[in-house]
Amino acid sequence: MFTGIVEETGIVHSIEQGKNGCVLSIDGVSFGKELVSGESVSINGACMTVTESWSSGFRVDVSLETLSVTRMGKFLKAERVNLERAMRLSDRLGGHLVLGHVDGLGTLESRNRQGETEFLQVAVPYSHRAFVIPKGSIALDGISLTVNRIQDHPDRQLCLIELAIIPHTMEVTNLGDRKVGDGLHLEYDVVGKYILRAREMAIPGFGDAPAREV
Repeated sequence: MFTGIVEETGIVHSIEQGKNGCVLSIDGVSFGKELVSGESVSINGACMTVTESWSSGFRVDVSLETLSVTRMGKFLKAERVNLERAMRLSDRLGGHLVLGHVDGLGTLESRNRQGETEFLQVAVPYSHRAFVIPKGSIALDGISLTVNRIQDHPDRQLCLIELAIIPHTMEVTNLGDRKVGDGLHLEYDVVGKYILRAREMAIPGFGDAPAREV
């Protein structure tokens, strides 16, 4: 589990494509020497398992399932990626609960700078609209962000979410590298997903049992 507070950015060193996925190597990492095989690291919001590490980086295997819901197979050599190690139970939860399970891709529609703040508009599938609420949390490429507002999109299969990015976030993440039209990893708030799932299932009798006296 993660918090969506990016620890640092790394650099894509290589991508080796295979029949069952790909092998991704990340370099330029200050905590590479601290990693051990089997440890979890979030790469642009996707929880990955370290298979090998060295002083300045690490390697992970990317499955076909992960490739199907992320843009990791299209990473470019030397591209910057957001990194976060799994949280400890004693850590402060500076962002929100992020599982590292990417729900899908959004598309950067616009960037608009107003003073020191940059406002991003991201198009997400309209079917995901129920997972997003104004002032609620969302993870974008592994970054914990707050949704400002939700708007309709000319394409009725999409909706727009607006996010305000402060200078610090722009400085310590790779958001400054993203261009209009780029894909972004989306992970919606897990609490909201469980609530909607429970309502969808509407299990008869669940929660209806009378309280028992002790």
